Amino acid sequence: MAKGLWEKHKIKRTEQVLDAADALFRDQGYEGTKIEEIAELASVASATVYNYFKNKPNLLMEIALRHIRAAVPERREFIANMPDDPMEGIIEFEKLLADQAVRHLTPECWRVVMSAQFVDPEGVAHRTARRLDLIIRRQYSAILADYQRKGRIRADVDISVLCDILIGIGNAALAKLVTSPAMQVETMREIGLPHLRLVLSGVTTAPTEAMI
Repeated sequence: MAKGLWEKHKIKRTEQVLDAADALFRDQGYEGTKIEEIAELASVASATVYNYFKNKPNLLMEIALRHIRAAVPERREFIANMPDDPMEGIIEFEKLLADQAVRHLTPECWRVVMSAQFVDPEGVAHRTARRLDLIIRRQYSAILADYQRKGRIRADVDISVLCDILIGIGNAALAKLVTSPAMQVETMREIGLPHLRLVLSGVTTAPTEAMI
């Protein structure tokens, strides 16, 4: 088989495996799904799944990364039309992140994703979790830097530090959702709001007359 054709075949089989795993994780749970079931639904050998992903956590992390990439256009559209008020804009962005999180992965899957850095700090799952974090960090940095250029965030504020704080608030809210079976996403959206408002009230500025 020519190299180009082999690569296309591998990509196709990889997508089949990811689609199958995604569907089974949703239908019967992450823990309740076996690699062999994923392989059967994807019409590939179990050895193929292990060869591509090594284990189930790596497979889940790739699904998470795929969903995040698919969510990027929606985020870009939002970022391109941010509200003038940074308080409103950042709160609405957090709501968008929350909606996308539960739209694409179950709470059980998010527990695995969020625990990757602790369970296997040197593994593929941990590195993928860092990539997921980096995507959000870049988007947040762009939002905050734009507000700062417009004078809506104080010039003396370190955007990197503020980014860390805001992402931490969002992650804490998501952690409460995935560890509380009875919690709904609407509640998760509300959990972080007092913290966001408190932080942002200390770093944002009122619009100048030129902006009004």
